[in-house]
Amino acid sequence: MDPDLMAGIVGIVVLLILMVLRCPIAFALVLVGTGGLVYYMGLVPAITYVPAQLFKYLAKFTFIAVPLFLLMGYFTFHAGLTGGAYRVARNWVGHLPGGLGIATVLANAAFGAAAGSSLASCAAFSKIAVPEMARSGYSMRLATGIVASAGGLAILIPPSIIMIIYGILTETSPGKLFIAGIFPGLVYVAVIGCAIIPLVRFSATWKLQAKVPPPPPLKQRLSESRKMWGILVLALLVIGGIYTGLVDPTEAAGLGAFGAMLLALVLGKLNRVAFKDSVSSTLQASSMIFLLLAGASVFSTFLTLSGVMERVTTAIIKLDVPLAALLGLLAILYVILGMFLDSISMMVLTLPFVTPIMLDKGIDFIWFGVFITVLVEVGAITPPVGLNIYVMKGVLRDEISLEELFIGAAVFVPLILIVLAILIFFPELATWLPEKMV
Repeated sequence: MDPDLMAGIVGIVVLLILMVLRCPIAFALVLVGTGGLVYYMGLVPAITYVPAQLFKYLAKFTFIAVPLFLLMGYFTFHAGLTGGAYRVARNWVGHLPGGLGIATVLANAAFGAAAGSSLASCAAFSKIAVPEMARSGYSMRLATGIVASAGGLAILIPPSIIMIIYGILTETSPGKLFIAGIFPGLVYVAVIGCAIIPLVRFSATWKLQAKVPPPPPLKQRLSESRKMWGILVLALLVIGGIYTGLVDPTEAAGLGAFGAMLLALVLGKLNRVAFKDSVSSTLQASSMIFLLLAGASVFSTFLTLSGVMERVTTAIIKLDVPLAALLGLLAILYVILGMFLDSISMMVLTLPFVTPIMLDKGIDFIWFGVFITVLVEVGAITPPVGLNIYVMKGVLRDEISLEELFIGAAVFVPLILIVLAILIFFPELATWLPEKMV
């Protein structure tokens, strides 16, 4: 076997061993990637090249959007817009069978327009929606399953941190990716929301144990709806600005973060503690993301030099597998990886291999970005890693076991796969709006 190819295979095996040993993925990527480059370049050229490569890669202007959108989400949370969105949705649909569950899905969609993290969404609605549903006769499994699955809307409805990362890794316009997520996000809402009704009416396991309350007066519903003005303003700043071409995604991130901060100040919710927590949480999350991307940059350079990436992609292309079968296999791969890796780690590890294959198949990278965004969210609610579930466990503590959380979320995994199937059969859902952009 070619020595270079063997070195690449050894590097992949070492990376997998480090991951099994619970070494942080970012550090494992940098360690193995740097070791591989030392093998190919020599010690001095490698240790000179790696810092320069990391600086060149991370100095991209687009990266500024990541911490700014994260900051926007944290300011939005502290402004109390999450609870306002939930109360408004509850007033309009709470009287339907499964109304509180549907309200949770709708509120997640609204919150997604002002934040780009499913983790933040799951944490927020675990505090707000789960206790409310439990008091109304929902089983804890069903209530938490709804929150876990609906959290995916935060990374599908723009803005989305995952889409920014995908755009950077594949050199695809983040602005068009954001706009592409709107219609699929609405489909996601419809599929999850509609499924809740038969679950609570006909399933012996999930049937509600309490009567559905009557709808509040129309005047009250209209009055409460005014609380949505903050989210609407932020959505207009970010999504409207990008769609009309007035701002690019990075500028929209700055506008969104500044607007969310002003909103929290106007509402009297941004004290010193809230500001410090928002900035601190943003720094922590951004550092994790940038470390992963930096490690992926070094590791992918090593794999390129070894020839592994070229051999793998060429072999798959030569198989001439039908596109539907290829996407199905990719979905299975991501579901399996999601049991062990977080969403961003999955993307940085797989996209260097997957991108050339999709390019050969003539796949629209805007559509594929939406497809991947939905797909990685499945991994966020599947055991044993499922970060959304662990975040919810941290909030709910002893109210429900980790096992029951995963069981509740598992009910909704087939529904997310249905959303993926709809995207495959109706790709225009993700491509039509971006084509109309200015």
